[in-house]
Amino acid sequence: QIREYLIMARQPVSLDLKVGDNQDTELQDLLEDQGASPETYAAQKSLRQDLEGLLAELTPQQREVLVLRFGLEDGHELSLAKVGQRMNISRERVRQLERQALDHLRRRKASVGGYLAS
Repeated sequence: QIREYLIMARQPVSLDLKVGDNQDTELQDLLEDQGASPETYAAQKSLRQDLEGLLAELTPQQREVLVLRFGLEDGHELSLAKVGQRMNISRERVRQLERQALDHLRRRKASVGGYLAS
């Protein structure tokens, strides 16, 4: 009997399977979807593409500063000092590069304005 249960547990089950006392509920209705909605996913993907395009307009140093400062690749934001250590430049130079990059992006904010409004 245990083997039968183990075999049954390995077999896929349709999300359209009717469950409950009256067989009036589908299994998919009971499962919580913790992922992003298709609309949110599409907006995030589009934002990422636009952001990559904007970052491509920056100098390599400016781009690296923003990526490290704001954790754009790994989600870990670094201080000015830590970025300076990684890039072998002074904390002040990191601050200057960050300011230059952000000024450039602010001038181009029309590209991402739609994302900020929503």
